[in-house]
Amino acid sequence: MLNRKKSSKNALPPGKYRMGGEHFKDDAAFIKTAVKDVKRLEKYAGLTAQSNLYDWGCGAGRLAVGVREHFGRVADYHGVDIQPEVLGWAEQNLSAPGFRFTLVNVSNERYNPDGSPERTLAAEPGSVDVFYAYSVFSHMNDEDTPAYLRLIHEALAPGGMAFVTCFVEEDVPGWEENPEGYGPLDWKGRLHCTRFARWHFEDHVNAARLAVSRFEYGQETDGQSLYVLRKR
Repeated sequence: MLNRKKSSKNALPPGKYRMGGEHFKDDAAFIKTAVKDVKRLEKYAGLTAQSNLYDWGCGAGRLAVGVREHFGRVADYHGVDIQPEVLGWAEQNLSAPGFRFTLVNVSNERYNPDGSPERTLAAEPGSVDVFYAYSVFSHMNDEDTPAYLRLIHEALAPGGMAFVTCFVEEDVPGWEENPEGYGPLDWKGRLHCTRFARWHFEDHVNAARLAVSRFEYGQETDGQSLYVLRKR
């Protein structure tokens, strides 16, 4: 079991569970990016050891590894995903006091096309201090996006913050799937890359009664942008 006194290497997921491709290709990069994001959550979203942290699209628990390396634990780390194989690895290897994982069978055309059309975050209303969604809206259609932003608003505690990434650009159509010639990859398959016009994504944010506290353009994985959101 991973802890701050022992090496993390024995509790890291095998490569096939890592997700993120070349960005997390080895143990050192995997841990470094995880700790970096935890420190950014601390700086931008107020994450502390007393926080309830929700990791949406947690995969094999990269952020949980970062939490253990940096804090040891938080009040509650809740990792949620729709892919049973990767989540199963995280649950088996990273579950501990303060760390839990939940599989939700909701529909996504790329990762879980046969899932339930009923949208859920599996989070109690008003329970989340820091909400983390890295490379989630970058694989989401334009109907699910505003619905899940509303659910994020519902899940956030008073003063809670959401740290999310997505592809946004100026002077493009409101929403596009796999735009040709865009970014560093050859996009293939449903929802490999979903790109929003910045105004369109922020219209969804406003409609969900959220506000933008921080925006950083194009510095995240494959050219995604960072939003830090708060309740209005």
